[in-house]
Amino acid sequence: MRSCFLLFMVISLFTACSPKVGGIDEPLTKNSLYDINRKVISQQFDFDKEGNVYYVELTQSHRQFLVNIWRISVDKLNRSDKLALYKGDSMSVIFAGHPTGFAIEDTPDGPNVWISNYASKQPDKHYWQSQTISRMKYIPNSIRMPDDKDIEHFWFPHRADINVALDTKHDLVAFSFYYMPEDEKKLHIDKYRSRRVRIYRLSDALASPLENITLPRKWYRGGDGAPLSYDSITVTLKAHDLSHLPPVAEIGTHVSGKNPEKINSTAWQGFDVDKDIVWFSEGVTSSGAYLTGYAFNDSVVSHRTKVLSSDYCPEWDEFGVCDSAKRQYENEGVRVWKGHLYLGMFTKRADGEYRSNIMKFKRKKYK
Repeated sequence: MRSCFLLFMVISLFTACSPKVGGIDEPLTKNSLYDINRKVISQQFDFDKEGNVYYVELTQSHRQFLVNIWRISVDKLNRSDKLALYKGDSMSVIFAGHPTGFAIEDTPDGPNVWISNYASKQPDKHYWQSQTISRMKYIPNSIRMPDDKDIEHFWFPHRADINVALDTKHDLVAFSFYYMPEDEKKLHIDKYRSRRVRIYRLSDALASPLENITLPRKWYRGGDGAPLSYDSITVTLKAHDLSHLPPVAEIGTHVSGKNPEKINSTAWQGFDVDKDIVWFSEGVTSSGAYLTGYAFNDSVVSHRTKVLSSDYCPEWDEFGVCDSAKRQYENEGVRVWKGHLYLGMFTKRADGEYRSNIMKFKRKKYK
């Protein structure tokens, strides 16, 4: 009886002292801070099984051909209001484009990176129109090119960019994309839900055979400091052609805000797949950040909700992430990891210092 009483007291004490993490529609607390004030220009982020953070950085405008993936070890996470200059180790990926999708896959051989690839140079020197999703081992201090022999590519017909998210716990891989115009007409795709998210079993995608594929669009690359001189070529490569693979589900996310909830009336900032939900994040400084959840049957099950801390609040100054003079606070990515919801926030202060931050929240419930 005494042992049961002691056990009850220990459990009660633990519960009373356990940190409470709020929701996205609640004020930030110290328990909401995973890694903050990191001097990285982050576009997306993810974690490995140890809790190490991987930031995908798209740097100066004249080097848009390159993204850096910085790994911050879990013992170097920053929760102070001081700017963290430490960036850990890194790997660079050439011609990955603008990484609105990115994921880390834990394997027995170490972490693998999933990221877009074969993006083409645009007139403004930025890289968009990625044609494949690539899977590669994370190798510190390396520079990865799209045609490296150890890189796997995944492909199916699409126009514009293709992006990726993973839920390895539930054996899922998700791709965001747009149909080819002729397929949109044939399938009667709603123009206001034309961005698609297609979900496959991860094990099925990995097991699908490699085939010789000629990418349907010419690849424009190089020049302006890139490793190759400027040219355009037709690419034939070995890739997993997923168009023959039956998906688990496919949904259409809203575009242009032409819907009662005004979903995606501002800039899309990333997505994640979580068991049976696709989380969709959006927002810029002027609008604030928002999160919406879609079920695999195409319905909205977690309605568009504003992230309270994306509007000016005392916590900006308390935690040092931003200030009222600058007011740059922009969502950059969403992840569900170990039962919690994480949002990336890129911020800038009046002193000119930019920062990347990862905030931890309760996983939003849906009805």
